[in-house]
Amino acid sequence: MFKRLLIATDTDAASPRILECLPEGNPLGVEEIVLVHVAGPDAAGAADRIAAARRGLEARGFCVKVDLPAGVPTRAILEAADRHDASVIVVGSHHRGTLRGALVGSTSYSVLHETDRPVLLVRLWGDGACDAPAGPAQCLRHILFPTDFSETAERAFLYLEALARAAGSEVTLYHVHDRARIDPYLRDRLPEFDRVDRERLERLKAHLEANGAGPCHVEVSYGVPAQRILHLARNKDFSLVVMGTQGRGFLPEVYMGSTANAVARHGPLPVLFVPKRR
Repeated sequence: MFKRLLIATDTDAASPRILECLPEGNPLGVEEIVLVHVAGPDAAGAADRIAAARRGLEARGFCVKVDLPAGVPTRAILEAADRHDASVIVVGSHHRGTLRGALVGSTSYSVLHETDRPVLLVRLWGDGACDAPAGPAQCLRHILFPTDFSETAERAFLYLEALARAAGSEVTLYHVHDRARIDPYLRDRLPEFDRVDRERLERLKAHLEANGAGPCHVEVSYGVPAQRILHLARNKDFSLVVMGTQGRGFLPEVYMGSTANAVARHGPLPVLFVPKRR
């Protein structure tokens, strides 16, 4: 599941902060890390920084390769992911301005929309800092898992389970009753929906806690899913979000649904996006 990580770097993303999202001791069973940097005008300086990142990872016991393709960044990254058969693509999400409106750089955003592989989107600011708590021990500390119980969410749950088991992570399982599906004709059935979905979350909670996760919590709310997920992510002490890229009723030709798209653009935390199996 995490056998081969492809980390798409630029001058900031090769910084130690993005690499700190890899937990100490390799509990995820990563066999190889591929550092990919698409050649640009500062090729010599980038090579030095990537070499330093490689040494740091190798000092932690990881097997590391470096790939320096040329071409359009998005296409070069996706081709490298295919070439190396990456299990997960890791990209940095940059923000250098004063507004927190659109946090995803064009390359990262394009990768998210065009790949059928899981993508870990890590928040990076102008100085290369990351919004996640610093340090390998912190990045899997408390995981938020929004779910609509779709097929894609079920696949994302497998990744959540692997992460939580490896790190003993605290987990919050979260479901939002979608107002657009309920109002106005099904509003009187909201208590019934709430009971049924809490029971489903409780079963997921019991499974996680029986299989090595830390304390798990269940939360249910009502409203616009993207808004409620972003509100919870901003107002509680999470270190990572894990979610599917498409919900129920998605179009087969679209890789990211509207909720995942909003979390990618506006979310405050690293997010592991898991697509539907194709």
